[in-house]
Amino acid sequence: MKKKPLALWIFTGLALGIVAGMLLMGRPDIADIYIKPFGTLFLNLLKFIVVPIVLFSIMNGVISMKDIKKVGSIGGKTVIYYMCTTFFAVTLGLLIANLFKKGFPVLSTSSLEYTAAETPSFIQTLIGIFPSNIIQPMAEASMLQVIVVALLFGFGTIVAGKKGEVFGNFVESANDVSIAVMSFIIKLSPIGVFCLITPVVAANGPQILGSLAFVLLVLISGTYSTPHWCIR
Repeated sequence: MKKKPLALWIFTGLALGIVAGMLLMGRPDIADIYIKPFGTLFLNLLKFIVVPIVLFSIMNGVISMKDIKKVGSIGGKTVIYYMCTTFFAVTLGLLIANLFKKGFPVLSTSSLEYTAAETPSFIQTLIGIFPSNIIQPMAEASMLQVIVVALLFGFGTIVAGKKGEVFGNFVESANDVSIAVMSFIIKLSPIGVFCLITPVVAANGPQILGSLAFVLLVLISGTYSTPHWCIR
């Protein structure tokens, strides 16, 4: 029997969540107390696996090259590629957001206040990239600092030669384990989607689906209008 794709199960979970939310519109507290916590748990699991995946995958990639010069060459090209694609993505995002902004409901901001923080200097930004300890970036999920940690330990493993092989084997194993954990979490997506959409529909009614569908339409239009070289 052919196994059904995960996307189908996710859409099934979404549909069932919408139905369950409509049935609980008279008692949204039930959805908040008994269903929403499992959606929050699913989101926590996704946040939990991000740091290990980034840390070990980058370290494993650097170590597998076994040559500092090769890593430096590819690293420089990667930085330039990242900067160009980021610039394009931000520009495209702003363009699409301005084109579709009239379709979104206007929210009242009369009781909200925001004080802009002082823009850090280039030196302060540069210093902030390098963490003062190894635990803090992982605890705070500061991804740029996590990447720096991964690169430094990857370089160190290569320089250490044979003495670093044991650590290199550990990183490769940890990377495989992290990917396996991520695969397990992704398989929970249908349940997570169900538990996340049910309380939203129960509290706001089915009319909220129109706004969510419009947001999804904007997202899809932005994704398909992006060149393949920018999302590979």
